[in-house]
Amino acid sequence: MPRVTCFALALFLCSTARPSTPVILISVDTLRADHLSCYQAGRHPTPHIDALAKGGTLFSQVSTPFPLTLPAHVALFTSTYPFANGVLDNGIPLQPAAITLATVLKKAGYRTAAFVGSFVLDRRFGLSRGFDVYDSPFDLHGKTTVGVGERKRPGSQVAEAATRWLESNSDTPFFLFLHIYDLHAPYDLPPDPSQRHGETGYSAELNYVDRVIGDFLASLDRHGLLQKALIVFTSDHGEGLGEHGESSHGYFIYQSTLHVPLLIHWPKGSKRIPQDRVDEPAGLLDVAPTILDAIGIARPVEMRGRSLMEVHGSQGVYSESTYARNHFGCATLRSLRSGAYKYIDAPKPELYDISTDPGELRNLYEQQRPKAGALREQMTALRASSPVSRSGNPGAPTPETIKILRSLGYLSGSSGNRIEPHVDPKDRIGDFERYIGALGMASAGKLDEADSVIENLRDKMPGLVDLRTSLGMNEQKLGEHAQAASEFKRAIELDPANAPAHFELGSCYFRLGQRNDAIQQFKAALALEPWYTRADEALADLYIQNKDFAEAKAHLTHLLSVDPNSYTAHFNLGILAAMGQNWAEAQQQMLAALHADPNSAEAHNTLGGIYLQRGELAPAQHQFEEAIRLQAKLASAHYNLALVFQKQGKKEDAVREFRAAQEAER
Repeated sequence: MPRVTCFALALFLCSTARPSTPVILISVDTLRADHLSCYQAGRHPTPHIDALAKGGTLFSQVSTPFPLTLPAHVALFTSTYPFANGVLDNGIPLQPAAITLATVLKKAGYRTAAFVGSFVLDRRFGLSRGFDVYDSPFDLHGKTTVGVGERKRPGSQVAEAATRWLESNSDTPFFLFLHIYDLHAPYDLPPDPSQRHGETGYSAELNYVDRVIGDFLASLDRHGLLQKALIVFTSDHGEGLGEHGESSHGYFIYQSTLHVPLLIHWPKGSKRIPQDRVDEPAGLLDVAPTILDAIGIARPVEMRGRSLMEVHGSQGVYSESTYARNHFGCATLRSLRSGAYKYIDAPKPELYDISTDPGELRNLYEQQRPKAGALREQMTALRASSPVSRSGNPGAPTPETIKILRSLGYLSGSSGNRIEPHVDPKDRIGDFERYIGALGMASAGKLDEADSVIENLRDKMPGLVDLRTSLGMNEQKLGEHAQAASEFKRAIELDPANAPAHFELGSCYFRLGQRNDAIQQFKAALALEPWYTRADEALADLYIQNKDFAEAKAHLTHLLSVDPNSYTAHFNLGILAAMGQNWAEAQQQMLAALHADPNSAEAHNTLGGIYLQRGELAPAQHQFEEAIRLQAKLASAHYNLALVFQKQGKKEDAVREFRAAQEAER
């Protein structure tokens, strides 16, 4: 056997050493590339974001594969197409076995942490896989009247949480993901006028986001990380802002919502792309392979993107959207960008030369049909060559789901096999925008005005499920639960696999006193979407009322498997443990509930009661006083505090609190 020299051994050890370059991935949700001054001359300056391009590389022609937050971020992390990984809408979880950038870096020895700005990326949707810390403090407790897309936290809070984590983790190889959501409507910039500088809406939010990024980069500099880390800055999608008639995003796949920024700030002295600017088309699927290539980690074979550090010829960049199909009865939109040209496959096909017509105002399809046909064939080949995961069709109900739905008389086949609509989304954009406007009216409490618009749209397009469910939810707000139930029933007839419609129908049945029917509908919602935690909450509540504590505990435990930080699950499990006089378990669960919602007076009061039962008077007193601080008229907290004072021999204090309890009950 040949001897291994020390020199050869040293070479071997160097070649297999674990990468150590810190990696920071920043995603600013809903950021149009052309609204950054480093991309578009004459724009309002975005100096802090622009600074990342100095000494780095700006990629000028990057597209998202899907203009919605969760599908785009799943594609970013997995480097797989949405049609292959199955995440084709917000709210659809990533399959458990998926390989992501975080899982790869975790396996390579990196500490991993994510700090997200919106519930849309909550841990229940699968992106938490591979992260040691996944900071998404979005509990649904007490927020039933707020739309899921509106559950967000200011970028400054997200960045501050990330900075605190860095203070104790920056001395080892780490991967940090920072997600900023402020650019996503509805805009709610902090009211401080100094943060606006005269701008409004999207522009004001972008100005705020730029300052948040600037503060974060300054903190990196103070920790010596700005020159040491690989910093990648991008977005998940853009925003229509009225172009092509689209105010928001998801409905169309024009460049206004597909074109995203990509800036890579290279570590000093590291392997890098020599150019300051790259103008070849690329996609978000290329980001993860590029990061891995830059730090010397092999790309998993499952990743479909390419490393932008390698020399490539021109290749097509694929994008799609099923949003108009899923929510407004239109055809799926698919596109392929190759060089200067972009083909959009739709009932009325489109072809654009992006180099001369970046706003996609001149459809060249009729003049250049051969070019369009070639791009369509290329797109078909790309889709055929990309393996589809076994969960790539999450819309298809399981046999158990079909059994449950058939028992309710709803399902004769899989809703995943619905015939593809042939309505071109372009023909319904006006109606869609009216619908979006009506949803805004409903959120503002203008229910009659909203119903008038939605009813007109329903009469025009009677087969649209979303119109039915929206009307039903408005009727619920008005207390018209029987009328709401009829709308939800009709929605389920149109789409038996619609979990939200089953849930809302169950809610109507509960309000109407039909508890068994409510349980059936909640179970149907869970069978269709096991991550639908509101159904778990509702079922647990019903079973507790029916004194079926075993079933209640089963649903609360399942809820925690989806959402480990659920206030509702921890609180109710604490109550059940206390009923069984399992005080240690009750205390643990109630502390977890307070971790999820520190401002819950009922949880403080209940935890105080647990301490009181255990004879721990000092902590019990503290919890009751905290409950009263949060809710001064909480009679039970005053009464419980009086019991503590009585046991402590503080008669005057006890009398005072007994009287306060009596006053609070009046």
